Amino acid sequence: MDELDRQIEDAKTDEKELNQVLEKYDLDEALALEFSEIDKAFRQLEIKYQALLSTRKFLSNG
Repeated sequence: MDELDRQIEDAKTDEKELNQVLEKYDLDEALALEFSEIDKAFRQLEIKYQALLSTRKFLSNG
């Protein structure tokens, strides 16, 4: 029985190591940050586009 207990202990996942790996490869967090940056850039582009449209309307009516 001691041999079986030892094998079971050896097969268990080291929680500290597991947490290190999960932090290193946290794809959800990385993707969320990437999406946030893309969304931020898109919003800036949208603001610039609206400003260009407004300028165009102003110049064509002037």
